[in-house]
Amino acid sequence: MHLAMEAEVDDKIVVDLDLETLDALARRAEAHGHSVGEEVRTIVQETVSPVREDMDWVGRARAIRAMTVPGSIHVDSTKLIRASRDFDH
Repeated sequence: MHLAMEAEVDDKIVVDLDLETLDALARRAEAHGHSVGEEVRTIVQETVSPVREDMDWVGRARAIRAMTVPGSIHVDSTKLIRASRDFDH
C-alpha cells in the first residue's frame, strides 16, 4: 500500500511513499520537533545544497583543534586503524 504525501513548498510535490517510510519520516520529524513537511524540506535542502566553496575549511579545522583540552594525549588514528586491521583475528 502506498500513501501520497504532499510536501508544503512553493510548488506542491506529491511523493508516493509506502507506509513504513512515511512512519519513519513522521518519527524523525517528531524527534526533531518538526512537522513532516518541515522535515522533508530539511532533508531535501541538506541533500541537494552544494558544498559552500567560500567555507573557510582550514579555519574551521583550527577552531575544532582549539577545542581540544590542553595537555591531552594526541593519538595518531592511522596507527590505531592499522593495528586494528593487522590484528590477527
